[in-house]
Amino acid sequence: MLARPHPVFGDWCYCQPGDSQRLLDRQLSYRDAALRDNPEFSGMPPEFEQWCRTSWLPANLGRDYYRKQAETHIQSLAAKISRLQKEIEERAGGLLDQRDELIQQRLWLQNELDNVGAG
Repeated sequence: MLARPHPVFGDWCYCQPGDSQRLLDRQLSYRDAALRDNPEFSGMPPEFEQWCRTSWLPANLGRDYYRKQAETHIQSLAAKISRLQKEIEERAGGLLDQRDELIQQRLWLQNELDNVGAG
């Protein structure tokens, strides 16, 4: 059986078959509870997402299979952040230079205006 995407962290985490089944059982349990409260409920139960973040993930990050995926995802996020930072600097750099030039002009002109009649 193949690894399946985690129901909450599926963009970076794949689960081993036994874990997938236990997660599905837990997700359905939360879904059933949500349906009892609201018969028109649909989507991912928020309580299940919270449980995954506060219980499932911390309990499983110690396992090599999941730890390696988390480390890889952290590296991927760092690379994306770095690319975004460079893009922001490239796009905003010229604007920041223009802003600084206008600030200098404003300060110079305000100083000249403040000193009219003083000399």
